[in-house]
Amino acid sequence: MPKFITTTGVVINKQKRKEGDLLTTIFTPNLGKINCIAKGAQSLKSRRLGHLEIGTLIKASLYEKNSYYWLSETESISSFLHTSSSLSQIALLFYFLEIVNTLLPLGQKEPQLYQIIVKAIEAISLNQFSLFIKQEISFLEKLGYGIPKEIIISFENKDYKNTQPLIKRFCESIIEKQLKSSTLFH
Repeated sequence: MPKFITTTGVVINKQKRKEGDLLTTIFTPNLGKINCIAKGAQSLKSRRLGHLEIGTLIKASLYEKNSYYWLSETESISSFLHTSSSLSQIALLFYFLEIVNTLLPLGQKEPQLYQIIVKAIEAISLNQFSLFIKQEISFLEKLGYGIPKEIIISFENKDYKNTQPLIKRFCESIIEKQLKSSTLFH
């Protein structure tokens, strides 16, 4: 029997599927990371397409059937991508959400992580690089990763241009592969 749910969430990934469908990954405070099928979302007539941009905070109506979430309606609460977003902000957002998507398992309910992710996206949007790094460190700590001393020292010394590449290398050592968005720091 289908179960209907309304929740807020952050769009952290999306993939095109056949016949205009999207497989969207959303991180929610009460369900954790979930994959949703958005039937016909790529259609020009779809109202959901603009709401399903990566980094967008949405209100979503879902129904769960046969272990799948189906996205029926969405409403944009806050959109990251706007005309004043710089290319470096967009690259930083994609980098951070790649880390979020890679490190978080499906279905792990973490309301505190949700707040950290939202604050990190807001910091990127407002060009508050030091606040973003602080949230990025908080995210990794909340997941249980011990932050290397060199990262802490670099952050405390406000050497943010050095701190970010150190965090990137640390994340890549955790996932044991290079991040796809890693060209941001070359």
